[in-house]
Amino acid sequence: MKNRLLALAFLVLALVPAQAQFGSFGDVPVEIDSKENRFEAGIAIAEDNVVIRYGDTTIYCDYAQYNPETRDVLVRGNVRLYRGGQLFTGERALYNFETKVFNAADFRGDFTPFRFAGDSVSTIGNNAYLVKEGIFTTSDNSKPDYYLRAKSVRIYPNDRIIFTNVKLYVGKTQVFWFPYIYQSLNKEQGFTIVPGYSSSLGSFLFTQYTFPIGENWSGKVRLDLMSERGLGVGFESEWGNTTTAAITGPATKGKETKNWGRFRSYYVDDASPETDRSRGVGESTSSTGEMDSQRYRISLQNRTYLTEDIYASIDINKLSDRRFLQDFAEGEFRQNPNPDNAISLTKWDEDYTVTLLGRVNLNEEDFDATERLPELALDIKRQPLLSSRFFYEGETSAGFLRRNFASTDKNGNQITDPLFEDYDSIRADTFHQITYPGTYFGWLSVIPRVGVRGTYYSDSGSYEDFEEITTTESTETFGDLLSVTTRETTTRRGQRLERGGSLFRPAVNAGVEASFKFSRAFEQVQSRMWGLDGLRHVVQPFVNASFVYSGEDPKGILQFDRLNRSTQLPPIDFPQFNTIDSIDNWSIVRLGVRNRLQTRRDNTTLNWLELNTYFDVNLERPDFGGGIAPDDGTFSNIFNRLRWVPLPWVSLNIDSQLPLLDSGFTEVATTLNFLVNSNVQLNLGHRYIEGHTEIGDGNVVNLGGYVRFNENWGFSFRESYEFEEGALQSQRYEVHRDLSSWVASLGLLLRDVGETEELGLLLTFTLKDLPNIRLPLPLDPEGIGGGTSGSGGSSRNR
Repeated sequence: MKNRLLALAFLVLALVPAQAQFGSFGDVPVEIDSKENRFEAGIAIAEDNVVIRYGDTTIYCDYAQYNPETRDVLVRGNVRLYRGGQLFTGERALYNFETKVFNAADFRGDFTPFRFAGDSVSTIGNNAYLVKEGIFTTSDNSKPDYYLRAKSVRIYPNDRIIFTNVKLYVGKTQVFWFPYIYQSLNKEQGFTIVPGYSSSLGSFLFTQYTFPIGENWSGKVRLDLMSERGLGVGFESEWGNTTTAAITGPATKGKETKNWGRFRSYYVDDASPETDRSRGVGESTSSTGEMDSQRYRISLQNRTYLTEDIYASIDINKLSDRRFLQDFAEGEFRQNPNPDNAISLTKWDEDYTVTLLGRVNLNEEDFDATERLPELALDIKRQPLLSSRFFYEGETSAGFLRRNFASTDKNGNQITDPLFEDYDSIRADTFHQITYPGTYFGWLSVIPRVGVRGTYYSDSGSYEDFEEITTTESTETFGDLLSVTTRETTTRRGQRLERGGSLFRPAVNAGVEASFKFSRAFEQVQSRMWGLDGLRHVVQPFVNASFVYSGEDPKGILQFDRLNRSTQLPPIDFPQFNTIDSIDNWSIVRLGVRNRLQTRRDNTTLNWLELNTYFDVNLERPDFGGGIAPDDGTFSNIFNRLRWVPLPWVSLNIDSQLPLLDSGFTEVATTLNFLVNSNVQLNLGHRYIEGHTEIGDGNVVNLGGYVRFNENWGFSFRESYEFEEGALQSQRYEVHRDLSSWVASLGLLLRDVGETEELGLLLTFTLKDLPNIRLPLPLDPEGIGGGTSGSGGSSRNR
């Protein structure tokens, strides 16, 4: 609704022009036409086919009068207000130019997406309105298929609407009654009900109700009924601008607009805690112990700006067990199965950032983590050195670090023989680098660099292979003459942490990056079909040589910030390579070429096609302390990254790496989005990997699409097929029915999870006219089951 319900107030502004004949009020040009204009006892009157034009507003009425002493204007009789292509009608309205008090009777209106009517409307305060006996709907039928009838409605434009004593009608039948509904005009809030079925949860009914607590502060109560798991209850709260909190950053003006927070809690007395969705019902990895049925989560995220450039951040996540998110917040689990627990204080500046970080593993029994107790870090951004052509950048940090490993398995059983031992150390690290960017011959860009690093560890150590052979002997006596001795030998193999003393590791890095561009234009290339208005081919060859010397082998350094295993090449520049403890000797030359085909479109230059090709030459290959590379050849795979967006309705992405120059593995990931016509949309994805020594082989195709049969019916599907296993990993099919005001969807989900098959059935109702507003109607349950954490991936394990 936003400020559109104020449209009747424009009636007042539109009547201002009457003063052009009866006097003057305001400076906006006005036209007034009527068959009769007169004064009676100091009251200016216009009647009979009165037409008032004021800016983009036109008002028709039968009668209008204005009192210049009280500043009251009255219009009545078939009042019609047109503004911006929208129509508002009523029988009577009274407005005071000076006090801005507005009252109207028997009014109705029609604007996208709402239709509304009410017995009366009046102002409350400076910018709020009270509607009595109001009816609201988004249905565009002459006979609405649903509507809300409220005893009273308070409207705060651009902010919120508050309904009291509300009845929900479907057709002419009342289906629900709400004593109170709070509806934000800026956020998704309201009352939602989602029924469905899942093989892991059973038949379920998810409900939530959102209500205001204070200014920019809302609360949410959740009540979930699950036939297989029991009753789940939760309370959530948000304050500040959580929608843009992740992207505002220090550059946003005004600390009031940047402060935000979110609290979430959920508890369930799980009737089937032994159900492991990755293995099957009742299957355990250990025969000792059971998962506790009392399962919960408590999380708090907050950012508060103490000054314009100093802010505090909190990210706390306490879970009852490692499987909680997988069972009850799957969306979060897919993005971040091991949530963080950290508190930081940051001083931000254009040239540097200072951060005091404390990280504690509150879920240490269930998850591995690196704790920082605490750590202070100074990051200096690249900047000119003493107004010269040299540029300086650096990082310095110091703190007490602890690496701990989970002490329980996925079922909550205590691990009696842990594979790794916890370790800790005081670490102080400092890095400084000088670069000298320049352009030579007018076309060649060269950036040499040299840096030094020193890292101190109060403790060091490495994991060594060991083998223990244990022999136990028992003797059993039968009578006086016979005895039997039994010997049992047990062999145990693994790795043991061999601790060392303090250690200082010096490191030196050097390198040079060079590139140049050349291009050629093909103005004769014209194609309306492919959206081409001329074509320019830009070629940019580049080379990046990187050399690093480390005074210590990373195998003898306790690994806190370590390199994650990945199919992609790690950065070879500093400080982009931020896994401090994995630094090893290397001599790597990265060669590549960037190709871009550009065209003109909508008065801008558009990258019609992009292809980046590169590979590494390993003159000295690093080990990173764990031998994570899938091969030990001189040449890496050749990488190709293709981005093709010829038209708004089609796009193609292909990321591939092939062992063309040396041994290695093959990986190809393809994504195609294609709008066939206005009724058919297809999405195709494929990932193929072969020959990787640790990840293994894979060949998965994802196919999805949407087909609209007519104005009322549609069908969507999403499938994932694994060729290696010869089976559909997941299937989702939905039938959609357009119900004028909303779209009803009946969906079926089939998915292979580990050793079991999961079945889901879901009925949803989505308001098509209000993607950002939730009325008391069932909506997509993914918004109920817990949002995403917002945590992104990184190559560095903090």
